[in-house]
Amino acid sequence: MPTYFVGIDVSKFKHTCCIIDGDGEIVKKSFDFSNSKKGFDSLIEIFKSIDQSESLFQIVMEATGHYHECLFRYLVANNYLVQIKNPVVIARFKQSEYLDKAKTDNLDALLIAQYASKHPFSPSMLKSYNIERIRRIARAKYFLYQDKERTINHLHRYLDESFPELIPFLRKRGDIKRYQGRSFFDSKTTLWFLENFPSAKKFSNARSETAEKLRRMSKGAFSLVKFNELRNIAKNSIGVSFQETEEIIIQLVQELRNIQERNDKLDELLIPLIDETAPNLLTVPGIGYRLAGLLISEIGDASQFPSADKIIKFAGLDVRVYQSGTIEKHGAIRKRGSPLLRYALFQAAEKTRIHCPEIAEFYSKKKGEGKHPICALTHTARKMLRIVWALLKTGQNYSQSISD
Repeated sequence: MPTYFVGIDVSKFKHTCCIIDGDGEIVKKSFDFSNSKKGFDSLIEIFKSIDQSESLFQIVMEATGHYHECLFRYLVANNYLVQIKNPVVIARFKQSEYLDKAKTDNLDALLIAQYASKHPFSPSMLKSYNIERIRRIARAKYFLYQDKERTINHLHRYLDESFPELIPFLRKRGDIKRYQGRSFFDSKTTLWFLENFPSAKKFSNARSETAEKLRRMSKGAFSLVKFNELRNIAKNSIGVSFQETEEIIIQLVQELRNIQERNDKLDELLIPLIDETAPNLLTVPGIGYRLAGLLISEIGDASQFPSADKIIKFAGLDVRVYQSGTIEKHGAIRKRGSPLLRYALFQAAEKTRIHCPEIAEFYSKKKGEGKHPICALTHTARKMLRIVWALLKTGQNYSQSISD
């Protein structure tokens, strides 16, 4: 029975499809269909007009952002086999087959169909329902985290105008331990303080009732002695008070609260999914729900990678190698694949080298070999990927034997 090779060029509002047979003859010239239910139905009707058997069609499309996902799910739901390919692979195929650099949607669809006819076909599987849900939540949390970082940076900038002595004072007193004072803004006491006293001028007139409220809110951490010391600093502050600056600080504090509320709601959705899908990731010292969510969402089904080397290449943590005759050079990592996965791995490397003795020893060993701290951290991130892959694939809890 004949096999039909289908190439689909994906875009935001429409897709372009071309169908050829095993001899490379065009069965259906390139045509457009809309990215809608009506457009998808029309594509199925064309398939049915060629042959009623879904298994005779080998459909290939590029992984173009998220635009292919609805069409992919629709075709799979209608019993068609679909392979999602990296656009880089298709581009290299074009370079090897054609010297003409012309690019149109119609030509791209034909090119993808020709690729399908000349290469082994391996249907892509739908991600598990839980992994897909974790992916949405983890990415939303990541972007919220980015928003939080930007908001905190703005707060630093305006506090340097209105009350420049505040954060150095708190840092000196040991209230800010890490990340250049950013954990300071996670405190409800701090947010209340900034919302009510956005400038040194306002705090310089604070009354003793405020001292008692701060002491209760901070559970004694913000003592009366500390209050009086900071108020004296505020009275002699070099900060400049403008009404608009104070209003911006208040709005930024409100934005931080809003971000935290949204993050808490996402946590309520994420935590039970992680507990159901891969709770063993949490047994790695230093990995919490946020990092576990990102790792699961960006790796997907760990069983699709037959070896650790494969997933390292997938993450773009493999090293560029140049070899010619007696010359062999090793360059930087390739940085292919998901930047979010690399971000999560480097974050995991940072956390675990603090909390996990085996990872801390590995990191120190690499530094002892004379490697730059960033290079040592890259090696640690690569090791973390091997560990995460093993945990996801086997379902085992973390142990030193897995680390080794």
